[in-house]
Amino acid sequence: MTETNAERPELPALLDSRDAYQERLNKILPKSITGVTYTANPAAAAIAFAAMYVGSIGNENPIRPSLVTWMSDTIAAHREDHIRFAYYEAAVSKDGEKAVRQMCDIWGVDRGALWYADNSREPVRDESLKALRNNGAVLTATEIPTNSSKPRYTLEPGFAGLLLPGLSEEELDEQIRAWQSTHLTPTGRRRAAIQNDPSRSAGSVTVHLPDGGSRTLHAGPSSVILKALLEHFATKLDQPSLLFVSQPGEKINLLDGQGLASMGLEVDQTRLLPDCLLADLATDRDTFWFIEVVASDGPITEERKHDLLQWAISQGLQEDRCRFLTAFGSRTASEAKRALPQLARGSYAWFSDEPDALLAWDDLNLM
Repeated sequence: MTETNAERPELPALLDSRDAYQERLNKILPKSITGVTYTANPAAAAIAFAAMYVGSIGNENPIRPSLVTWMSDTIAAHREDHIRFAYYEAAVSKDGEKAVRQMCDIWGVDRGALWYADNSREPVRDESLKALRNNGAVLTATEIPTNSSKPRYTLEPGFAGLLLPGLSEEELDEQIRAWQSTHLTPTGRRRAAIQNDPSRSAGSVTVHLPDGGSRTLHAGPSSVILKALLEHFATKLDQPSLLFVSQPGEKINLLDGQGLASMGLEVDQTRLLPDCLLADLATDRDTFWFIEVVASDGPITEERKHDLLQWAISQGLQEDRCRFLTAFGSRTASEAKRALPQLARGSYAWFSDEPDALLAWDDLNLM
């Protein structure tokens, strides 16, 4: 891509419609090769169109799923560069969909019906976007924390080239075969996995585990707090053992899952997992610590404690051996100030800037 000025890259030419993108995807990423329909379904076509519409290619103009879901046929029909740039700037701004509506008012563009309801991003984010990443068609800015709302996805340049109009059928077929030969192979998929692995980013966090070894966590403030907890708080246990760490996109690490299974513990990954589960294996303690890390939200409330305790009892764990801890960066952090009034009775709070102290919230007992 060449630049038209110092700030904005030239926007790519577009195919006629979203249906045309789906037809093209069926040639590039058919189910017969990828094994899934998500690489060439309407959601995948919506991603391809929206990314090409705003020039989201090779780490330029990264998008987030909402930019796709907020697109409409009436906006898509406007191919002028100034509208395409305006849509991008509005959709990735902090005002989001409100800014998109304002953009339409300013430019006199009919807003039209959204391609997807504002609260239904799963087909885009959890199905097609994930499948496109797995097959090397989408790149991820891994330095952005996984729980951040910042835009992070762009089309892989070679893949984007296959979505351009003006190619003869013979040229297109030849280029598709060449791209497939380097991306849709076992080694190609492994390259894509490594390239999109958050634990390999420059901002990833390496933790020295209390029971030996190390682990690399995704970039972000939650990982920084969790590192401090595992390297300081956990070492105060007599015989600490990390049972699992839950991260966005990887609820249970493969080795953690094997360890839990060997203990006879079954976990509902869809709703139950805390951020971390520690055990003190000392025979005179034999305790389980359920830990939530709060960098934005999610403390152990009464409801959360009840759910975790019910799971523990169902797995044969003794109620009096269960401990509940919410970890924060600091007592003065705004997240802590919001969360402390919500903490469950009979739970603890720990702060990474005061690692040798533990705050207990429990029943008053002066006897």
